[in-house]
Amino acid sequence: MKKPAQISSLADRLTAAANTPTMPIAQPEAIPARSRGRPVSGSGSVSVFLRVPAELYAQLEGEATDRTRATGKGVTVQQVILSKLEPRL
Repeated sequence: MKKPAQISSLADRLTAAANTPTMPIAQPEAIPARSRGRPVSGSGSVSVFLRVPAELYAQLEGEATDRTRATGKGVTVQQVILSKLEPRL
C-alpha cells in the first residue's frame, strides 16, 4: 500500500491542533475583598450580632408575638428592637 505524500505534514498539523486549547484559558478575576463592619455600598445598614439576656429576649419575643397577632404580619424580635431604638436616633 502506498503512503500519502503529505502524511508527515498531516501528522504535524494534527499534533499541533491536539496541543492547542480550543478556547483561551481565562485568568480568574480578582474579587475585591470586603472588610468586615463596613456597610455594603448602597444598603445603608450594617449587620450587628447581639447576645441579650434570656429574660429580655423573652419579653421582646412576647411583644413580637403580640404585634404579629395585631397586624396579621410576621414581626421579628429584631424589628421590635429597631422600633424601640428608632425614637432615640
